[in-house]
Amino acid sequence: MKKLFRPAYFVVLFLLLGNTLFAQSEKALLWKITGKGLREPSYLFGTYHLLTHKFLTTTPEIKEPFKQAKGVVVEMVIDSSRLQQLGMMALMPDQKISSLISVEEFNLVSAELEKLMGVSLTQLDQFKPVSIMVMMTLVYAQQRNAEILAKYPGLPMDYFYAATGKMYKKEVTPLETQEEQIDLLYNSFSIEEQARQLVKYVAQKELAAQTQADLLALYLDKDLRGMYALTESLPTDLGNSDALLKDRNTKWMEVLPKLMKKQSQFIAVGALHLPGPDGLIALLRKQGFTVTPVK
Repeated sequence: MKKLFRPAYFVVLFLLLGNTLFAQSEKALLWKITGKGLREPSYLFGTYHLLTHKFLTTTPEIKEPFKQAKGVVVEMVIDSSRLQQLGMMALMPDQKISSLISVEEFNLVSAELEKLMGVSLTQLDQFKPVSIMVMMTLVYAQQRNAEILAKYPGLPMDYFYAATGKMYKKEVTPLETQEEQIDLLYNSFSIEEQARQLVKYVAQKELAAQTQADLLALYLDKDLRGMYALTESLPTDLGNSDALLKDRNTKWMEVLPKLMKKQSQFIAVGALHLPGPDGLIALLRKQGFTVTPVK
């Protein structure tokens, strides 16, 4: 996956989602990993960060693999005691967005913020531009998918798997720390580049909002191939997502084979990490594992 929307755009699908490697018959969110000397199968599940554990009742194929797995692998384990401290990374105390963009651009972004959240950009002037993109994407996702999301109250599914794994005495392994994820989000691009991307993002706000609805619809249809195709079709002027997807997948592949060799694992990561030539399914197959969809 080459250039897509700015990585911040995907953090809520966060961040979320194959290509010709996927046949239409491979529609699935859960994938079984065998071969290459594994004593027991492991499973790879693509999550959608805005859906909750209540959604999992619609995917009965997941229940038994999770129950049987001896370990659980997630992107990160949340430490609520550190959230306030880490939240400070979203700020830039010595700089303002108003000094980075023109008055006309500032007013454009501010008008959209007031429409969406009832706040002006003046009130958020010292937030990093990428953090504002995250806020807006969350609101777009919640607005366009309100009816669907309302059906599934509860815990975010990523948090649910980590917490339930601990409750059942499974070994829970985070692939990253909270600090690593937040640093990736807020510091992958310079502040100046973030400001440019924020203006571009607002200028294409309708596309940004509609994409949220389209991606969730494809996810509910378990169509990873369709999700990949959609993200590939998005404009290329908002940055490169390699740091968010490709580079992280490569890093995770240094860890996952060792974990699976040790014991069976239930691996739950954002669905966008699964498809494509640089996705986990393709990377696992390249290493000699057999990866098959679970219906």
